[in-house]
Amino acid sequence: MYKAYELKEKLAREERVLPLGARARSKELNRQKILASAKALFRDRGFEAATLRDIAKEAGLSTGALFANFSDKNEIFIKVVEAESAVVLERMIDAHDPALPLAERLLKQLRCTYEAAHTDMQLVMSAFVMNWARKDPAFNQIARLSDLVRQTMLESLQFAREKGELPTASPIESAAEILEDLCFSNLRRGFHGDISVEDLISRLKQQITLIIAGLKTVQA
Repeated sequence: MYKAYELKEKLAREERVLPLGARARSKELNRQKILASAKALFRDRGFEAATLRDIAKEAGLSTGALFANFSDKNEIFIKVVEAESAVVLERMIDAHDPALPLAERLLKQLRCTYEAAHTDMQLVMSAFVMNWARKDPAFNQIARLSDLVRQTMLESLQFAREKGELPTASPIESAAEILEDLCFSNLRRGFHGDISVEDLISRLKQQITLIIAGLKTVQA
């Protein structure tokens, strides 16, 4: 069983909005407007340049309405990143194809991750820079995307091991960590334009092949 589907359902439950009364629905609509405008401004201007006044204006609301829903810009940014993380992870999980050989299966998952993150690449990379640079514990939540990528890769490798594609003693936890690092290092290269998309995918294919070859050398 591919257990990452359980992770996808958990993410969906976190994002699901329950039926609300008229007043609560209006407040929730305002929250969504604020998050949508904040996402666009963070993506286009960056975190520092996007002011709360600009976010409220873009949403068609007053700053008072903004503060009725969020305590500060940090909270808004974290909520935007959480929503983006859920979209990226769902694409990665849905890309898992048991009919493909293991190397192609992992490549497809990571390629779909890049495609899902491409539009908001600046937002994703800014989130990680802020997480590394700031001491505020609130920003630790930003690292969740990286953790979820590792967890999804681990579930894919566990599935492969259960199918007999990998030795039972293969260190899939370590391999999942390597795949996590590859995912974000390649995202960074793609964001800076260091390599073309075609070269990035070709390089990723070679990297995955090396990881799988290493796992298969482990004796059961």
